[in-house]
Amino acid sequence: MEQNSVAEYQVLARKYRPDNFDALIGQDALVRTLSNAITLNRLAHAFILTGVRGVGKTTTARILAKGLNCIGSDGNSGPTMQPCNQCEPCLSIQAAQHVDILEMDAASHTGVDDIREIIDGSVYRPVSARYKIYIIDEVHMLSKNAFNALLKTLEEPPEAVKFIFATTEIRKVPITILSRCQRFDLRRVPLDLLISHLDKICTSEKINSQSDAIRLLAYAAGGSVRDALSLLDQASALGSNDITVSVIEDMLGHANSDGLMDLLHSCLNGDIQTALTSLKKAVDSGAEPEQILSDLMDFTHQASLIASNSMLEDVSESSKEKLTILAKFGIPRLARCWQILLKGHQEIKAAPRPESAAQMLIIRLAYTAPMPTPSEILDKLPNTPLEKIEPSNTKNTPSGESEPPSNSDNTTKEISESFSSISNQTLPVETSEMVSKTKLESEPSPVGANLANKSKFEHLRDIAEFCEQQGALILAADIRKHVELVKLEAPHLELHLVSDAPEDLPGKIAHILNTNSNERWIVAVSDTPGLPTLQKTDAHTQQQKLAAAAEHPVAKKLLETFQGAEVVDVIPKLNQDNQTASTDTQTPELGKNTKIALDMEDTEERDKIYDA
Repeated sequence: MEQNSVAEYQVLARKYRPDNFDALIGQDALVRTLSNAITLNRLAHAFILTGVRGVGKTTTARILAKGLNCIGSDGNSGPTMQPCNQCEPCLSIQAAQHVDILEMDAASHTGVDDIREIIDGSVYRPVSARYKIYIIDEVHMLSKNAFNALLKTLEEPPEAVKFIFATTEIRKVPITILSRCQRFDLRRVPLDLLISHLDKICTSEKINSQSDAIRLLAYAAGGSVRDALSLLDQASALGSNDITVSVIEDMLGHANSDGLMDLLHSCLNGDIQTALTSLKKAVDSGAEPEQILSDLMDFTHQASLIASNSMLEDVSESSKEKLTILAKFGIPRLARCWQILLKGHQEIKAAPRPESAAQMLIIRLAYTAPMPTPSEILDKLPNTPLEKIEPSNTKNTPSGESEPPSNSDNTTKEISESFSSISNQTLPVETSEMVSKTKLESEPSPVGANLANKSKFEHLRDIAEFCEQQGALILAADIRKHVELVKLEAPHLELHLVSDAPEDLPGKIAHILNTNSNERWIVAVSDTPGLPTLQKTDAHTQQQKLAAAAEHPVAKKLLETFQGAEVVDVIPKLNQDNQTASTDTQTPELGKNTKIALDMEDTEERDKIYDA
């Protein structure tokens, strides 16, 4: 029984994978660096390649492995950036069968045991190749212990060993690994270069394609060559080797671009009915509401770039015409449209019915888009009666009134007419009298002004005590301890800070003064020393009181009677109830070194307060 052998189809992403650096697109800096390194014989022992998916990390690692081990058709060539792809090392590496080129997926080999196998094998020289090369893909998936186990070998590997790492998550790789490798950041492939690459493949595969369709497909790939080739494979199957814009839009779930730009134009014009009809057509065609809003945001962004005279290269010529029309709405309206769409895009993700949420968003956008921008409102404000109030019995139009800007929407015209009608209204005679009366009543009298301007903070002690009343005890303590008053004339405070004062102390003082005062206080720091701090002043005053207390006849008698006693405090005069209670109390027996507190004002009483 004969079986017809059918050649297995190879996807475009594998079929057109580059086998030399000339076929690698979009990575000129990497190719130039490696070429110079090989030419100068300054090739590193470890490389790490990073970038988004599909830009050539694994491909670069394999090409580099071939270039380092290529012996050429004559068998005598050295390392090169142009592997011949014909010698035995090149062919076996291309087929992933070379014994000295070990490729490991770190996603499935994450442990220390896997790394130990690499370390143990690295001490042996290559079997047949010039270099033994270890390619570890998705290296960020290795465990912490695995990374640590690799450090010593990675820093000082054997002479004929090279390491090539590839990752999409460079931040997850320990810095100790990065510092031992030469790092190459592979960039996203530019749109024009990717379009040219896809056109060549379409020609080679005999696929009919429209230029706008290829541009749309390349834009959807996001700079990834593999994604672009996968999408091209899918589109060619969907369109039977005939790729059109409609095929790409159906495949990607996008609505028709022209229809969506018409939808956006209707919204900006305030035509709610037309906008909702366009939205329904887009949804009925199979487009998801979230994708529709994403496309509308892209069009708004592109129109804003055109309006700002910026470079716009990622759009086809047919789309530029409608985008230019959208750009005429101006950057203020387009920016407001962007904010509404961005907020709505987040709302749709959380909405139980995305289609209903999209309809509400379109209604909101169509309702608010024609409204005047802040600049247009400000242009109208000088023409309103708020600027000039002239009582008159005749209707006069202000001479400086400007014509309302021409706009097709009714909302802007109604607002402009409202401004004009307000400006043309006749003001009653009583208006002037009412304004004058209100002005006279609102102006404070000179006496009231002086009272209002009088500050409750006339001394530094007032500020400290106010802080204590407000519960800011730490701030009050800092004021007493660290502040020397230089000048205080409300609302200006000039102070000198002693050593060890907090750096933010002046700011805190200014904050509490401005928060609790109608005046705008200015707190300045001076280099000139001022009056002693409140703490030193209080200590000096206390010493004077104690010295005066020690000269009191009663205190003298006690100090002579009890050797080692001293006056430690002066207590205010007791009230009558406390005096009576004190008289009935027997004086306790005092010992040596007793500290005494006396009431200096109670000179005729024999009451004494002792602190044993």
